[in-house]
Amino acid sequence: MATDPVPGAGRPLLSSRDGGFSLVEVLVAIAVIGTVMTAVAPFLVRSFAVVGQERGRQVAVQVANDALERARALDPSSLVAGRSQLETQAQWDAAPAVVADYLADMDQAWDLLLPTATSQAGLRAPLPTVANPVAVNGVTYNQNWYVGRCWQGKVDPAATGVAAVGDCGPVNAAPGLLPYFRVVVAVTWPDASCAADQCVYLASTVVSTGVDPRFDLNRPSPTLTDLDNQTGYVTVATPGLQVLSSGGRLPLTWTSTGLPPGLTLTNSKITGTPTAAGTYSPVVKVTDRDNRSDDITFTWVVVTLPALTNPGTVTSRTGVALTRSIVETGGFAPFTWSATGLPAGLAIDPATGVISGTPTTVQTNAVTVTVVDKGAKTKSAAFSWRVLTPVQVVPAGPQSAAVDGSNSFSPTATGGLLPYKWTATNLPTGFTMNAATGALVGTVVAGSRYISTVTVTDAAGGVDSMTVVFTVGPNSTSDLRLTGPNPPDQNSVVGATVSLTVVAAGGVPAYTWAATGLPAPLKLTAGVISGKLTTAGSYTVTVTVTDNASPKKSAKLMFVWKVT
Repeated sequence: MATDPVPGAGRPLLSSRDGGFSLVEVLVAIAVIGTVMTAVAPFLVRSFAVVGQERGRQVAVQVANDALERARALDPSSLVAGRSQLETQAQWDAAPAVVADYLADMDQAWDLLLPTATSQAGLRAPLPTVANPVAVNGVTYNQNWYVGRCWQGKVDPAATGVAAVGDCGPVNAAPGLLPYFRVVVAVTWPDASCAADQCVYLASTVVSTGVDPRFDLNRPSPTLTDLDNQTGYVTVATPGLQVLSSGGRLPLTWTSTGLPPGLTLTNSKITGTPTAAGTYSPVVKVTDRDNRSDDITFTWVVVTLPALTNPGTVTSRTGVALTRSIVETGGFAPFTWSATGLPAGLAIDPATGVISGTPTTVQTNAVTVTVVDKGAKTKSAAFSWRVLTPVQVVPAGPQSAAVDGSNSFSPTATGGLLPYKWTATNLPTGFTMNAATGALVGTVVAGSRYISTVTVTDAAGGVDSMTVVFTVGPNSTSDLRLTGPNPPDQNSVVGATVSLTVVAAGGVPAYTWAATGLPAPLKLTAGVISGKLTTAGSYTVTVTVTDNASPKKSAKLMFVWKVT
């Protein structure tokens, strides 16, 4: 009979009934394990997140408790010490929504020793108005203290009829309620599990205000807030400049030096009316009860109000370009200029106040020029502006006369404003001009050639001139006269050497000669003009000859010498 072989003798250790796992079974097992691990992974991640979140919350609780202890360690009156109204309001306005719900149950409280609504203190307060960062395990937790007042009942209404003990309310709504300080502590820290990646933990406490006022005797030294440089106007009252301070023990003593005349400092406020223009450097000093002090220096510029010099009636001419400025004094630059009623063709530069252009129409306008300075102070000048045509003299042409004779010459002019005024220079000796009519008056007493300038001026100051050549001949052969050069006017070039003879006739020799207006360096000697021309120009030369008669007689010859 056959028997089973000895175990281990050439056969596998497993019997034929335990043939092992098939490949399919192994693959199924692996899939089951993967599925289980996939399901477990989010759970593990969530577990770690919850643990981390709870750990952050526990730290926030501790940070909040520390903040509450800091508040409880203070005297009630010190809870608001150093917290200004402005910074308190700014802190409440910026509070997260969840904090705002708590703040609705209390009224704002701030340091009444600080200037109301002007001080910006709060950063260095015992309970600052800005966040206090606390770093724990690499995470920054921000402590925020919100301090306000609330009112709460103290006894059961069944006994007295007053409100029941409960939460503080934001107003003193009923008799018998007691005032408290309420401190809300908000701790914020970054965490992705919270809304907007920031978590908030809140805690609060109430503190009795106490029966008697209590003051913080360890207030910091007084500190003044720097002032910007100031400006003002003579005779204009300043609206009042408040100097801000923080810290110090009351009472505070205020002093100043160097203020503009007319201004005074009273209880931290500068008021008054400046009386003198100038640049001043005031020093304001505050000293507290403990003789601690602080001071600031700033600049105060005082000017007179803007003023314009009225030009009176302004006259201009059609077709004649002009530039005109109205004189301004006082005020602060930059200035803005404007004008109404300017004649057609004219405009004002708003930055400089210069009026320019070319008038086009005869007219008389009522003009108002206005200037506004940097401080919005305004000044105007009202005046009349008339536009006339230019006054023009009518050319008269050459004129003649004889020694011992007269002349009917009477110039005319057009345009401008009547009446005219006439003047003349270099008229023949013996003639004068009637100022009202321009007619020549008198008798000529000496020849021979005169280059006269006749000028007309109208009633508005307009001027025009013309040149008139008068030739005065002899009345007899014995009259002294100059007959050459002929023609008298000369043209030469620079560098030329000239010799020009002036010819005299009549009278009683010997002659004496004189000349004015010669081109340099020419000279007149014995009736001969000579020399080398060095300078270009147009010269009006007058040669005078005097004879040896008794009484002596003279004659003149005027001519133009052009040197190019």
